[in-house]
Parts: sequence; structure tokens; C-alpha cells
Amino acid sequence: MTKRSWIWTATLVLLGLSLAVNFFLIGYAAHGLRQGAAGRLLMTEIAGTYPPEVRKEFRSIMRENRPRTFSALRELRAARANLAAAQQASPFDEAAVRDAMAAVRTATTNLQATVQDYLLTALKTVRAKSGEGN
Repeated sequence: MTKRSWIWTATLVLLGLSLAVNFFLIGYAAHGLRQGAAGRLLMTEIAGTYPPEVRKEFRSIMRENRPRTFSALRELRAARANLAAAQQASPFDEAAVRDAMAAVRTATTNLQATVQDYLLTALKTVRAKSGEGN
């Protein structure tokens, strides 16, 4: 190979690597944005009816506990995916579908309890800061 063909080959390899890294980074960023959007939607649905100071405290608590919240969301998504798979199975297995439905209920309850704990903590913190006590 000539020097020019080596340079051309090296340039193409570097271009390919650059594209691969860019696609990876774009996918990683999109994944993070999607998780952030899910958290914001969840926060809005739960704390939307509370005063601004409670919503602010709730957002703060949600940020502090993001890994726990996303873990509960992942468990719910996995349970829903298992339910969908059980519903599509052939032959149809009613017991498996019932078990998958129970797992979805458990995951939903876990997520709801987690977020309600955050909301209760926010309410207590705001009341303590305002001097209202318990």
C-alpha cells in the first residue's frame, strides 16, 4: 500500500469510530432525557394540586431519591412487559397471566407508596419550616 492509501484508510477508520461514538452519545443522552421526562410527568401528576412551596420541596426530594424512584419505575415497566408476554403466549396460560397481573399490582403499589412517602416528607418539611409543627 502506498502512503496515500494508508492515510485514506486511517481517515475512514477514524471517521467510522467518530460516528460510532457520536451515535452512542446521542443514544445515551436520549435515554437520560426520556427518564427525566418520565420523572417530571410523575411529579406533575402527584404534586400538581399542592402549594408552590410543597411542590418545590417535593421536587427536591424526588431529585435526592432519583435512583430509588427510577428503580421502582423500571420494576413496573418490567412487570408490564412480563404481563404483555404472558398475554401473548401460546397456548394461553391463565395462571401465568394472573401471576403477571399480580406482579404489576405489586410494582404499581410500590411506586405509589414510594412517591407518597416523598410527598409526606415534603408536607412535613414545609410545615416545620413555616412553624406550623405537626
